[in-house]
Amino acid sequence: MNSDIIVGRLKQWKGSFRLWWAEIADSDGEYFAGNSDWLSGILQEDYGKEQERVSSESRIEH
Repeated sequence: MNSDIIVGRLKQWKGSFRLWWAEIADSDGEYFAGNSDWLSGILQEDYGKEQERVSSESRIEH
């Protein structure tokens, strides 16, 4: 598991927490920030998974 996957999951967790806080505080700004964190976490995790897939395929070919 590479660092992109770990950081991506942490960003998703942070985004989920901010979304929860936005509901409690009724804050639109926090809602948008939470969505941004959550989405960037998903993209970063997928990028890390894709990197691992490509690197494992290149090891198989050699």
